[in-house]
Amino acid sequence: MSYLTKDLMRLASKKLIHNDHSVLRWVMDNIFVITDPAGNIKPYKEKSTEKIDSAVAMIMTLDRAMRNEGNNGGSVYDDRGILIL
Repeated sequence: MSYLTKDLMRLASKKLIHNDHSVLRWVMDNIFVITDPAGNIKPYKEKSTEKIDSAVAMIMTLDRAMRNEGNNGGSVYDDRGILIL
């Protein structure tokens, strides 16, 4: 997740636009980045009561978007319906 977090930090440094979304602002205020000796970084929260789930989801979504950039091959739902378990 290190390279994903670094990508998000690069985007955030360019002022990520979130239309003053209160929940996103709250979780982004809770998140800290820690670095290990190898230079890898990861999201971290200081207290167990703080929530960073949405920020981690945004990091994972960013990865998905970057991997599929320019790939407009359609949706899996073009060929089948929604699976119900």
